Amino acid sequence: MNNLEFFLNLGPNKINAILIDKGSKNKIFNKDFDFENNFNDTKVVINNLNKILKNLIIEAEKKISNPINKINLMIDNPETLSIYTSVKKNFDNKKIHKNQIEYLIEDLKQQILKNSSDIKIGHIIVECFFLDGEAYNKLPIGETCKDLVIQTRFICFSKVFINSLEDLFFNYQIDINKIICTNYAKSLLENDFVDNLAEAGLRAADGFNAKEVDINSKKMIKVGFFEKLFHIFS
Repeated sequence: MNNLEFFLNLGPNKINAILIDKGSKNKIFNKDFDFENNFNDTKVVINNLNKILKNLIIEAEKKISNPINKINLMIDNPETLSIYTSVKKNFDNKKIHKNQIEYLIEDLKQQILKNSSDIKIGHIIVECFFLDGEAYNKLPIGETCKDLVIQTRFICFSKVFINSLEDLFFNYQIDINKIICTNYAKSLLENDFVDNLAEAGLRAADGFNAKEVDINSKKMIKVGFFEKLFHIFS
């Protein structure tokens, strides 16, 4: 079970349920369900999803002869909110330390949540670092500069919508491991993986994008050329 990942993609007119072996990339369970969705009406989404969920879970659990207690939820909503913002700090030509970058990102996150109390952050992506006006494409720990600028993108969902989904899955004794923006996940695919929803989900869930800040984990994980990217706790 530890090597299996369950993805549930909520699209405009269907639900994709995929249970995949992370090692072999084999799909143990892969089924689509027609789904009347209206992201602007949370009650409609929850009611329609609830009608499908019980049988879907039973069918998937029979396939693996084990209970499903954790899923990755993918949201395929073209109106998902992206907030682009940046922060600047004067370092007075001193070395940059990891905890200082963590603090700056956390401060940005708290400012966004303070000013937009109706959202829930799904992804935090560092678009670029700028050291004294020069673009820097890796984590600048140990570098010296006068001014550091961090440009970020926050991908956000409706808090009411996500909380309602969490409550629904809680009723089925299922935890939501990660909430993923489907369009963002698909952007991580190369040409030979186009439209491979399972691969997109795996990449988003496993930190494939070295520029994404892990908002769930409480330990540092090596991800790409950013080495051990900072983790902001949700």
